[in-house]
Amino acid sequence: MYEPTQEIIVAELRLRGTAQMADIEHILGPGFAPLIPYEIQCMKETGLLVYDEPLGPDSLLRFPHA
Repeated sequence: MYEPTQEIIVAELRLRGTAQMADIEHILGPGFAPLIPYEIQCMKETGLLVYDEPLGPDSLLRFPHA
């Protein structure tokens, strides 16, 4: 993983264990809002995290083993 946005998401999940999509958007700020869904979907495809479909502001993000 080399994307700074993904690193921030992983750091937040390590800190909290879970995070809502809205929390991640708040942490990263409005400038990153368009990138967040793409980054999260890439992370899901690689097995780094899971979330309940569909992806939206209330989606709960977590590591697969959590």
